[in-house]
Amino acid sequence: MAFCTFSKDHDNGYTIVENKFITKYLPEADGFAVKVYLYGLYLCENRDQEFGASAMAEVLKTTEAKILEAFSFWEDYDLVEILSKDPLVVQYLPVRTAVGRPKKIRYEQYADFNKELQRRMQKVGKFITPGDYVKYMRFLEENAIQPQALLLIAEYCINKQGEAVSPSYIFNKAKKLIRGGCTTYDQVEKELSSYNANERELQAIFTALNLYARTPDEGEYELYRKWTETWGFPKDAILVTARKLKRGTINSLDLTLGELAEKSKLTAAEIEGYLTDREMLANLTFRLSRKLGIKVQNPTPYIDEFVEKWYTYGFEETSLLDLALFCMKTERGDFTAMHELIQKLFSDGIVSKEGVKEFLKIQNGNLKLLTKLRELCPSIRNNATNLSLLATWREWKFSDEMILEAAKRSCTSTNPIPYMNKILSDWKRGGVYEANNIPDSKTTGAGTSSTLISNRYINPAIEAINAKSDRERYYATLREKAQSEADKFVAKANRNARFKELVTELSKMEIALAKAEVFEPTKLPALTEKKAELLRERRNILDGLGIHEEQLLPHYTCGKCSDTGFLPSGAACDCYKPTK
Repeated sequence: MAFCTFSKDHDNGYTIVENKFITKYLPEADGFAVKVYLYGLYLCENRDQEFGASAMAEVLKTTEAKILEAFSFWEDYDLVEILSKDPLVVQYLPVRTAVGRPKKIRYEQYADFNKELQRRMQKVGKFITPGDYVKYMRFLEENAIQPQALLLIAEYCINKQGEAVSPSYIFNKAKKLIRGGCTTYDQVEKELSSYNANERELQAIFTALNLYARTPDEGEYELYRKWTETWGFPKDAILVTARKLKRGTINSLDLTLGELAEKSKLTAAEIEGYLTDREMLANLTFRLSRKLGIKVQNPTPYIDEFVEKWYTYGFEETSLLDLALFCMKTERGDFTAMHELIQKLFSDGIVSKEGVKEFLKIQNGNLKLLTKLRELCPSIRNNATNLSLLATWREWKFSDEMILEAAKRSCTSTNPIPYMNKILSDWKRGGVYEANNIPDSKTTGAGTSSTLISNRYINPAIEAINAKSDRERYYATLREKAQSEADKFVAKANRNARFKELVTELSKMEIALAKAEVFEPTKLPALTEKKAELLRERRNILDGLGIHEEQLLPHYTCGKCSDTGFLPSGAACDCYKPTK
C-alpha cells in the first residue's frame, strides 16, 4: 500500500485540492512543500500501490529526509499527521478543520544572548551577521541546551580558533557535549574545565614528540581521555612513551599506547624497558634485512613473527647477523627462509655463539668447495639443496678431490648435480674413494659403461640428455627467429589504429559466424559479406603500409615440421643439422 492515506473523516471520492488550502496555506509554503503535499494527495487516492517514501523521493528527485521535513512543515499546520517516521506513514487531515501554525522563533527572548555573543566575537575581530544570528537561535530552539551554556561553549571555541571560529565549529562542539549529557551551564563548565586541565599535559606530549606551535584539538582531548581513563595509563607513562617516539605523531603515539595496553605494560618503568627492547629489536631487524639483501619499511611485523623469537631462543646478535649473511649467500635472502634455518639449528641445540660459529665454519668450507665446483660447472647454484648434497657426499667419506673429479665428468651436462650424485653413488658402491682407483677403461668401478670425451669419461645418460637439449635449443632458435621476423611486421601494422580495430572486429565476426551457423543460418550470407568487406579493408591498409599478408606469419626453415623437430605423425624430422 502507499504510505499516505486519508483519515476516515476525509472525503476521498476524488483527488482534489480544497480552495482553503490554495488561499490560506499554499501562499506561506515553498514550492517543494506544496509539491510533496500534492503528490501525497495523489497517493491517498491510489492506496493499492506499493509506494514508500524512497519511491516518492526518487520520483520528486530528492531525499527521504527532505520528504519528511516537508511533511513536518504541514504537520505544524494540522494538515497531516505523521504516524511513523521509520517507515514513514502519513495521514492526511481535513483542511477545513486545520487550526495549526508553524513554529516561529521568538527572537526577542534571545536578545541578551545575541548581544553577549556579539561582544565575545568582537574580541577576535568577528562580527555576527543576521543570518548567523538566526542559526544560533534555531540551534537553541532545536536543542535542549541553556543559552548561557552555549555562550560558554562559544567562548571556549573562540579561544581555540580565534578569528577562524565559525558557527558550524561551535555547533559541532555543542552537539558532542549534548550527546554526553551536558546541557546546563554547570555541566558544560565542568566538562570544559577538564579539557583545560589536560591542555598542559598535551602540550608536554607535543614537546616530547617535537610537535611545536600546536594547540590541542577536540580529537586529541578525546584521545587523552581514552589513554588515561579507558586504558589506565598514568600521565608520566604517556610522557615516557612520547619521548621514546621522539619524532612521532599523535596517531603513532596512540598506536604505540594501544600495543602497550594490549601487553599490559602500563607503568613508566614497564614501558621504558619494553620500548628499549623493541628499539633494539627494530635496529637489529633493519641490520638483518641489509645482510639478507632486502628492504624493510616497518620492522614491527618482522619483530613479532621472527626476530623476537630468535632472541628468545638465545641467539646472540652477532650470530644472527652472520647467519643472515650466510642465508643471502645461499639464496635464502628473506626472513622466512632464515627462520627455517634457525628453527633447525635450535632443534639441533646449536644456539650459542660458539656453536653457530662452528656450524658456519663447516658451511663456509662447503661454500668454498661449491665455488670450485662452479668453476668447472657454471650452472651449479649456491643454494641450500646443493650444500646439503655436499654434506651428504662428505658423509659418504668422499674427499674434495673425488667430488671435484665427479664434477669434471659431469660438466658437459646442463644440470650436472644429479649426474655427480650418480657417479659418486656408483663409486661408493664400488668402493672407489681415491682418484688413482678410478677405472680408466670404459667401465667405472660400478660396472657402468662410459664414453671417453676429451680424456674424460662421461656417463651415457648424461650424453643422451645433452644431445636432447642441443636438439631442443636448435629448433627453439629457428622458431624464435621466424617469429621475431613476423612480429616486426605485425608491430608495424598495429601502429595503424584502424588495423588494430579490424583485428578485433574480425575476431568477433568469427564468433558471430559460428553462432549463426548453428542457431540462425539465415544470417550467414549477410555476416559472410560483412567479413569480406572487413578483409578487403584490412588488405588495403596493409598495401598502403607496404606489407604483404604472408609477412604477418612466421616463415619456418622446415616446411615439414614447422621448426618443431617432429612431423605430424610424431616421428622425428630429418632436418636437424647439429653444430659440430
